[in-house]
Amino acid sequence: MEKAKAKLRITSLETEYKPRLYNGSIQEEHDALVALMNSEAIISIVDTYADQARELELVRDSSKIGQLPPLPSRQELGEIEKGMWVYYPWKKTLVHVLNENEYEELRTSRNKNLITKDEQDKFRNARIAVAGLNVGNPGALCIVLEGGSKNIKFADFDPLSVSNLNRFRAGLCELEINKATLSARQALEIDPYMNIEVYEKGITPENINNFLTDPKVDLIIEEMDNLKLKILMRDKAREFRVPLIMVTGNSENVIIDVERYDIDTDLLVLNGYLKQEVIDSINNINKDATLTDRVLLARDFIGKDFLTQRLQQSFLEVGKSLASIPQLSESSFLRGAVLGYVARQILTGEQMPSGRFSVNLSDIAK
Repeated sequence: MEKAKAKLRITSLETEYKPRLYNGSIQEEHDALVALMNSEAIISIVDTYADQARELELVRDSSKIGQLPPLPSRQELGEIEKGMWVYYPWKKTLVHVLNENEYEELRTSRNKNLITKDEQDKFRNARIAVAGLNVGNPGALCIVLEGGSKNIKFADFDPLSVSNLNRFRAGLCELEINKATLSARQALEIDPYMNIEVYEKGITPENINNFLTDPKVDLIIEEMDNLKLKILMRDKAREFRVPLIMVTGNSENVIIDVERYDIDTDLLVLNGYLKQEVIDSINNINKDATLTDRVLLARDFIGKDFLTQRLQQSFLEVGKSLASIPQLSESSFLRGAVLGYVARQILTGEQMPSGRFSVNLSDIAK
């Protein structure tokens, strides 16, 4: 059989996550856009600009609903000078959208009146750091969908694998793409005007300060697997007075830990639920520790008494009948919703105290 000559993945696109924006009313960008449209770099152009402008008009004046004449069923390519054009190189797709302020006004219009304009502005302008995108992904995307945090940092070193596809919102075409990069792409396909910074090597003791303070973030979503880094992240959150939230899957349920280091720098780690002997064991663990040792420490980080019976039993089976700690898709999406809600509560100044809380789908059947 003849050896395949093509590369398995285009290396230049493997880590790319930022779209290219073109303003057709600026001559230089107009010319670049026309050249792009005529190149082989594009396989699809999506132009619903007229529909977007029409919908925005109705959002601004709902009395016009049903009064405006219908648009042609087949629309031609819109005027190139209007709005913005967004090119997604990893999809070879060009999209025509409203200008940033108009786009955001239209996109968040269904949040009214459940989120007030003042709350939306606070949520939008906040800076969030998400460390760990396996769990952090649904939370980040929930925040993005709701129009929160235009400025986000994503950190994860792990690529997407097949075993992630029971809960991570992605598909086979994204295998081997770094989860932080993939999450950034997903977010920017929702809102191309976001400012996203990706740490594709994850969090390390060397880059953690930069991750949290350059520029300083308003909220940390901590969902890393590395137990030492989880403790270090809380030490830094205390040092820099930044609130931190973490959500843990508990079979089909979730546990949410809220640590308001912005309010109380004397707050115990995990509100005292993480015992000092467990902290000491984590800090003293060495490279020779067995898989069982590490898995049981991960269990004790949360506290086995808070976990469902099936999950407790599963921890004992990792490395025996199980390859890793099991997680479910309903828990994953529930974690995203909980993270989104708690983040918005904190960032808009609503009531959200420190503490441990549970949201249990299993209660539905009781």
